[in-house]
Amino acid sequence: MRLVGLLILCPVLLSAVGCGGGNATYLVPARLDKGLVIILPGIEGESPLNHEIRNGLDQAGVGRALPIYSWGRPIPVAGPLINQIDFLGNRLAGGRVADFIVNYQRAHPGKPVHLVGHSGGGGVAVFAAEALPEGSRVDGLVLLSASISRTYNLTKALGRTRNGIVNYYSRADVGILVIGTLIAGNVDGAHGPAAGALGFVTPDSDEAPAKVAAYRKLHQVELTEEMTGGGGVHASSANRGFVRKHVSAWIFADAWPPTTTVASR
Repeated sequence: MRLVGLLILCPVLLSAVGCGGGNATYLVPARLDKGLVIILPGIEGESPLNHEIRNGLDQAGVGRALPIYSWGRPIPVAGPLINQIDFLGNRLAGGRVADFIVNYQRAHPGKPVHLVGHSGGGGVAVFAAEALPEGSRVDGLVLLSASISRTYNLTKALGRTRNGIVNYYSRADVGILVIGTLIAGNVDGAHGPAAGALGFVTPDSDEAPAKVAAYRKLHQVELTEEMTGGGGVHASSANRGFVRKHVSAWIFADAWPPTTTVASR
């Protein structure tokens, strides 16, 4: 019965994420049985950046299913801008990712599930967590240079995770995640600095107790050139070496924050 379930599930998952980018290779039964890490691209869709993220995880020994989930509209030229400003469509995309997760968890109960979102994909990762049904949770979200407003309320998303959300941000990411998001807006529709540039605004101690408690599972890490190896500021959080050493540590950790990096294991 287990084999029959896998034979049914694999085509379902492939139809959801597509076969591009070698997804079939990363959705084989041997990987699916170890866990799931969904990689959510930025507004550009599938690109070398997403492949760098997957390669970094793979090289770190994350032998789980590693699909690249292209959530946006593949429209030439105008596609990225449409994906950035279509906040209603982005929420719907998050709902489809949530359905993908639920289907996986039904076939693989108890296996770890993480979402890694870069740029606009970081916002979609949050929407996906929010869209999970009551009682369904993922292990954690890793946001890389996320284009979601820094004032966004993460209470519901955090409540749908076991370990929480880690937000990697860079104050140097001004061109895209401050100026760009002031003009075009973030993927949640709000205009202003993104969490990927300045970090999320955290609640004061006198705010709603439920919100204060939820935000204890938010971990924020400021990026440095030493961590990422330099390069383009917005793209640097997708560098293979950075992902291999730093991001994979969160994926491997049973509890957050991790106490070690892969390089020091």
